[in-house]
Amino acid sequence: MVQFQEINASFRGFTRTLRAAVDFDSVESAFFELRPAIHNVLNVSPVLRLRVIICLHVIFTKLISDELSETNISQTYYFCSNALRILSASQILSTADEGFRKTFNSIETFTKNGSGWVLSSIDFADLHIGNFAENRGGCKTARLPVRLANKRALLSIDCFDNKCFIYSVLAALFPLKKNAGRSSSYKKYLKSIDVKMLKFPVEIANIKTFEIVNKLKINVFSYYDGMIYPLYNSIQTPTTTNKEIDLFLHEKHFYLIRNINSLLKTKKHFNHYCKLCLNGFVREQTLIEHQTLCVHNRPQRVSIPENLVLKFKNWDRCLKHRFVIFADFECLLSKISSTAPNAQYSYTQALEKHIPLSYAMIVINQDDKIIHHNYYVGTDAVEHFLNTAKDLSFRLIAELKKVSEIELDDSSMYDPSKCVICHKKFRPTDRIVRHHLHHENFVTGKAHQICNLQYRKKFYLPIFLHNGRSYDNHLLLKYLPKDFAKEISIIPINLEKISMFTLDHLKFLDSYQFLDSSLDTLIENLLISKHDFKIFDTFFRENKNKYLLYRKGIFPYSYMDNTDKLQTKGLPPREAFFNVLTRQHISEKDYMHALAVFRAFECKTFGDYLKLYQNTDVLMLAEVFCAFRNLSLRYYELDPVHYISISELTFDAGLKFCKIELQLFGNINDYIWLESQMRGGICLVSKRYARANNPSLSSIYDPSKPHSYILALDIVNLYGYML
Repeated sequence: MVQFQEINASFRGFTRTLRAAVDFDSVESAFFELRPAIHNVLNVSPVLRLRVIICLHVIFTKLISDELSETNISQTYYFCSNALRILSASQILSTADEGFRKTFNSIETFTKNGSGWVLSSIDFADLHIGNFAENRGGCKTARLPVRLANKRALLSIDCFDNKCFIYSVLAALFPLKKNAGRSSSYKKYLKSIDVKMLKFPVEIANIKTFEIVNKLKINVFSYYDGMIYPLYNSIQTPTTTNKEIDLFLHEKHFYLIRNINSLLKTKKHFNHYCKLCLNGFVREQTLIEHQTLCVHNRPQRVSIPENLVLKFKNWDRCLKHRFVIFADFECLLSKISSTAPNAQYSYTQALEKHIPLSYAMIVINQDDKIIHHNYYVGTDAVEHFLNTAKDLSFRLIAELKKVSEIELDDSSMYDPSKCVICHKKFRPTDRIVRHHLHHENFVTGKAHQICNLQYRKKFYLPIFLHNGRSYDNHLLLKYLPKDFAKEISIIPINLEKISMFTLDHLKFLDSYQFLDSSLDTLIENLLISKHDFKIFDTFFRENKNKYLLYRKGIFPYSYMDNTDKLQTKGLPPREAFFNVLTRQHISEKDYMHALAVFRAFECKTFGDYLKLYQNTDVLMLAEVFCAFRNLSLRYYELDPVHYISISELTFDAGLKFCKIELQLFGNINDYIWLESQMRGGICLVSKRYARANNPSLSSIYDPSKPHSYILALDIVNLYGYML
């Protein structure tokens, strides 16, 4: 029998978290066992006012195979339902079913799109419970914003009994010319509608029942951040209703919308508005045609862009960012003890736990010179790294904000007839200004005023980690100290990987999303192109053995299972370089290279070798990315630091280099139609009719004719083939 126990409570018990330790191998068993347990926990009163979230802690496994072996790895994820509303004991089971359905759908989506993960077990379930207070209307001291009050499209009925909803409905059914704003004017009409199902103030959820009983169609709109949006749209059809009523809810007070078009009208020449997407149209016939398309979509405010031309305008991304951090983490791979699995069944065995142990970081300025370097070893490596990065961000962003005074304007150094930013010739009507970089004291050229305003610095500190989306980002977020950042934003790739995230002014990027090759391959490409390793050489200066480091280092990852091994004298034996996951030993050649590096750089302990290995990794990452960065700046005048991935950079480079202007959709009907016609997943290319002469089909086989067959071919990666 599943038992929930309280593990956390806050706000004087208004919110609670209950947890049940379980061991389920499928979502079906979880459903049948947890469903009655949840009912027992929540069934404390016939009348309830609760918000409930059902969460499952799920362990997934994935099979990784290579030419020599197959290995199972595991990962844990936390899946939650929406915040579910429960108002009575009779709703508990049906609401729990809804929550399970949402959670199971999320798990199913993960297994389909999660790169081969398979559900292994569910080890605990959480139940988050809170008191429920729904959005409702009231009549206290509501005041309309001046912008809405001036439209004179809303009728506010003064009342003190929280029945503004009923009076607004009656005002629509029985319009008055005099005293329309007094509640007493409508009390004689109260018996004309059935209000038994309502409690005052009226909750949005009860409007649907009220509509059905009274054969009305009611739409409710609201206002937030200067925008009107649909809050509730009736699903009743004109054939089942007597009248359509539009209400407006603001500060818990219901208003009657006398004229929806006047309420939504802007300075544009739109006279008719759609109540589903709130888009305006000049002619009523156009609105009717639009509604036949829009009726199939859920109500939401859809905005058409003001500028219907897409062209390059990110001129600030042409400015080379002055400071960039490159970093790398290494982990302690603590061994995990477990019982021997049953070989008769598929299984997942946790082998190692990755604990951040050390990091190396360097800061590169706009001249590709190292202005800061730090290396740290300790089990608090992530916290130390983030604090160091935050301190650097304060100092470097303060440096970015400094503005140098112009001391030199030599017009012979630039062409005064064209803009130094967009490179277009000036026209007589253009507003022209002198342009200079804020950290330099001379004018770089003349520019359009709008170009000059857009060409401004961004005050953030980019941090690059190679393949951070698959490894380092997980470490940073897992060991992120509490209250470290006030603002956190994340851009995920899928349920497993994060392409970019920011912590206040720190922007964490993945260099692998620009250069999708191993660091070893990227270094080899630089050697082939006879690259001058300036960043690397300034760190190792004139060390005659530095050529040994012009490749990816060799490191015994699985050997590092406790901090005591950092004090080990000499390089570990070749057997220590065995990779537990791939079940492979390194080659004799690689081990001899590692031994040569250890001796050439006079390493005394394994900790010295780790420091050398990690510093080399970061330096080579900086060399590779700075080479790519300078290439992009030279040919496209775009700094990759301002982008998240190579695809985003490529799109902007295409717009800038080709000087193309793409026409966007300006008609909401065209957009909705195109979206409704989009198809995906199945692409069929065939003749209208084909007849096979297959010997296996005796009824239609003709031996006098040559054999023919009909084959169904599954052709994958069509987009990749075309590109």
